Amino acid sequence: MLASGLIVLLLAFIATGSAYLFWRNYQDTYASVQNHANSASQVVSTNVQWAFESARQILRRVDDSIGPDLTAPGPQAAAKLAEAVATLPGAVKVYVVDASGKTQLTTDPDFKPIEVRDREYFAAVAAGERWHVSSLLVSRLNGQQIFTISKRIERNGSFAGAAILSFNSDLMQGVWQSLSLDEGSTVGLLRDDGQLVSRYPLPDGPLDLSNYILFTDYLPKANAGTYETISPADGVHRIVGYRRVPGTNLIALSSVSTDIAFSTLNAGTLSVLALALPAALGLILVSYWTFRLLQKDARQREIEAQFQTFAEAMPNHVWTSAPNGTLDWFNSRVYEYAGAQPGELDGQAWTRIVHPDDLTASGANWAAALASGQPYETEFRLQRHDGAYRWHIARAVPIPGKSGAPLRWIGTNTDIDEQKRSAQALAESEARLRLAIGAGQLAVWELDLATLRITPSPALNQLYGFPPDASPSTEDYLSRYAPGERERVDRLGAEASARGDAEIEVEVRHIWPDGTEKWLLIRALTLGADQAGPARVIGVAIDITERKTVEQALMQSERRFRLSQQAAGIASLELDVSTGTVLGSDHFWEIWGLGPRDSVHISVLENIVIPDDEDIRSNAETRRSGTAMPNVEYRIRRPDNGQLRWLSRHIEFTYDTEGKPLKMFGIMQDITEAKQARARQEMLTHELEHRIKNILSMVSAIASQTLRNLDLETARAAFTDRLQALALAHDILNTTRWTEASMAEVIEATIVPLPRNRLTVSGPMVSLQPKMALSLALAVNELGTNALKYGALSNETGSVEITWSLTPGEAGAPPTLVWRWLEQGGPEVIKPSRRGFGTMLLERVLSADFGGAVQMNYDPAGLQCQLTAPFSPA
Repeated sequence: MLASGLIVLLLAFIATGSAYLFWRNYQDTYASVQNHANSASQVVSTNVQWAFESARQILRRVDDSIGPDLTAPGPQAAAKLAEAVATLPGAVKVYVVDASGKTQLTTDPDFKPIEVRDREYFAAVAAGERWHVSSLLVSRLNGQQIFTISKRIERNGSFAGAAILSFNSDLMQGVWQSLSLDEGSTVGLLRDDGQLVSRYPLPDGPLDLSNYILFTDYLPKANAGTYETISPADGVHRIVGYRRVPGTNLIALSSVSTDIAFSTLNAGTLSVLALALPAALGLILVSYWTFRLLQKDARQREIEAQFQTFAEAMPNHVWTSAPNGTLDWFNSRVYEYAGAQPGELDGQAWTRIVHPDDLTASGANWAAALASGQPYETEFRLQRHDGAYRWHIARAVPIPGKSGAPLRWIGTNTDIDEQKRSAQALAESEARLRLAIGAGQLAVWELDLATLRITPSPALNQLYGFPPDASPSTEDYLSRYAPGERERVDRLGAEASARGDAEIEVEVRHIWPDGTEKWLLIRALTLGADQAGPARVIGVAIDITERKTVEQALMQSERRFRLSQQAAGIASLELDVSTGTVLGSDHFWEIWGLGPRDSVHISVLENIVIPDDEDIRSNAETRRSGTAMPNVEYRIRRPDNGQLRWLSRHIEFTYDTEGKPLKMFGIMQDITEAKQARARQEMLTHELEHRIKNILSMVSAIASQTLRNLDLETARAAFTDRLQALALAHDILNTTRWTEASMAEVIEATIVPLPRNRLTVSGPMVSLQPKMALSLALAVNELGTNALKYGALSNETGSVEITWSLTPGEAGAPPTLVWRWLEQGGPEVIKPSRRGFGTMLLERVLSADFGGAVQMNYDPAGLQCQLTAPFSPA
C-alpha cells in the first residue's frame, strides 16, 4: 500500500507537473504569439513610416519639378515623375491634378480622364489640408483596391492643384511576406478615424472600423500593444499587435491566427499525453527533462529569431560579437550601406569600412570594453558604398552568462552625420552671432505682442537715429519707415502668419527726418504664440545701406556689361575646373543651340564640338594644368537645328595659392558669318583671277583668228562684233554674280542686232555655267553674222529657227541637251572651201565647253548647226 501510495503520489506529482508544464507551455506560447504580433506590428510601422516619408519627399519633388503653372508643365516634368517614384515599393503611380480636377501629368500608362473632385484625396487638400492619406478605395480606372497620399499644391498662396501617389492595396503583401507569417495571419493599416487604408490578404472592400474595440478600448489607453479578438473583416479569431505610426495619423496592425498558432501546441500536448500515461516512471522522468531541455532550446531559438526580426526592422546598423570581440553577424542595413555581401565583413574584415584616421581610437575603445566587460561606445566614420564617409556612433552591451562573463555582445551603429554637421554649423553660427553682437554689428530687440512694447538694444536706437539710452515707442520706430513700407511689411507678416511661419525676414527702406535714406535688414522670430506664456517677437536689425548701394551699382554695371555683350554678339562663360560645371550668359546658351538654363556639365558642350576639331578645344588635362590655348576657333554642330557653326573662344584662368587652376573665365562669339564672308572673298578673288585669264585667252584667240586672213577694216568690224557678243554674255553673268546664266537670255541678248521678226527662239528653262554662256554667245554671234552676210538673213524672205531641248538620261545618267540653228528661205548654201574662225569656234570651242559634239550641215536649203551634249545644271 505504501508503495502504491508512493506510486500514486508520484503519478499525481507527474500529472500535476505535466499539467503545470502544459499550462506553462500554453502561457509561453501565448506570450510568444503576442510578442510575434507586437514585433511584426513594429516592422509594419517602420516600413509604413519609411514608405510614407519617402512618399512625402517624392511629392515635394513633384511639386518643385512641375513649374509655376500646373496647366502647362515643363518638357521634362513627365520624366521627372517617373524617376521620382522609381524607388518606392509596389506598383506606385503619380498624378498631378490642377485646381479644376483635370489630370495634367501621370505615370499611369493606362490612364483615362475621370472625375476626381468628389474623391476624398482631392477634396481634402482642396479644402486646405496640406497632406491627406485616403481610406481604402476602388479604382475607377481598373477596379483594383488602392489607397493614396495627396499633397496640396499652392501657387502664389492659392490652391493650384494636388500631387497624388496611388498605391495598390497589395503593397502590404511585401511586408507580410518579409515577416514569414503563417497563412492565417494578416497585416494592415488603419486611419485614426477608423477607416481601413490597406490590408493583406485583401479585404472585400472599404471598411469602417470606428466602433472596433481597437478604437473604443485599446488606443485610448496606449499607442502600442496587443489584444485578442475576432476579426470583423473575415471572422477569424486572432491575436493582434497594433502600433501608431510616428509622424502620421495611421495605425499599423499585425495579427496571428490563434488556431494556427496553437495547433502545434495542441498536437504536441495530445502526443505527450498519449505517451506519458502508459509509460513507465523512468520514461516519464526522462521525457520530463527532455521536454524541459527542448523547451529551453526552442525558447532560445525563438529569442534569437525575434532578435533578428527586430534587428532587421531597425533602420540603423545592428551587429553581434563573440566574447573575444570577433564580429559574427550584421543585419542587412550594414551590407546595404557598405555595398558588401553577407559574410564579407565578419571577423576583423569590418575594419575596412572604418576611416583610417578613426580606426586606432575605435579599436582601443573596443579592446577596453572587452577587457572590462563594460558597455562600449565610440564615434567613427564609416565608408558608404559610393565611397563617401559618414559619422556614426557605435554602442554595444554585453550579454552576461551564469558566471557573469559576457556570452555575446550586441551593438548598433547610428548615423549621426547630420547631427555632427548641424552641431558644427550651430557652434559656428553661435560664435559668429556672439562676435557680431559683441562688435555692435547687430541691433537686437524684443516686442511684447500683448502690449506692443518694444525692448531695444542701444545699437537698435542708433540704427534708427535715437539716443542709445532712449525708450522710443513702437510707433516711433515705425515712423521712420519710407512711404508704403509699413503696409508692405504688414502684408508680408500676415502672409507668413497665414502660412504658419514663425520666422520672417524683410528689407525695409527708412527715411530720417533730415531726408537721409537707409536700408535695414530685419529678421524676426515669433515665440510663445501656441504656449501658455506671453507671445513675443525677438529679432535683429542690420544696416545694409552700403550693401544696397553696392548692389544697385553692381546691377547697373552688369546691365551695361550685358547690353554691351549683346550689342557685340559676345557671350560669357565660367567653368569650375574641379567639377566641370559651366555657367553662361543667356547668349552663351543661344550660341550653343541649348535652351536657357543655369549651368551644364562641360561634357555636354564637348559632345557638340565636331570630332575634327576636338583637339583644338580644351580638355580635362589642359584645364587641370592651365595649359589650354587661350584663343582658338573651332566648329560645333548645333543640337537644336543641326547647323554647322564656327565659334571663337578666348579664356583666362584663376589660380589658388598653390598655382592650381580654380576657374576658367572666357568669352565666345559666333564667327560663322565672318568665316563665310572670308571664304566668299577668297573664292571671288580666285574666281576673278580665273575669269580674267580666261577672258584674256579668249580675246587673244578671237584676235588671232579674226586678223589671220582679213584686211584690217574688215577684221576690225568682225573683232568688234565678237567682243560685243562676249560683253553681252558678261553682262548677263554679272547679274547673277557669275554663278549661272539663262540660255534664253544669252541668245536674246546676242541676236539684238539681227532682224528679230525673222528669228524664232524656243526651248525650256536651262541654266548655263559661265564658260558655256560665253562660248554660246560667241557661237550665236558667228552664226548670226554669217546669216546676215551669206545666209537666210541676207535677203528679204529667209528666217532662222533657234531651238533647244532636254531629254532625260537612262539609269541615272544626266539628261541630254540638243541645241539647233536652222536657216530656211535664203540663198542656196555652198559648203565653204576653207575653215574659218566661225567653224573653229563652233566645232572646237562650243563643243569643248559643253563637253559634247557640234555637227554642221551645209544643206542647200539652209545651214544647219546642232550641238548635242550631256547636261548638268549650273
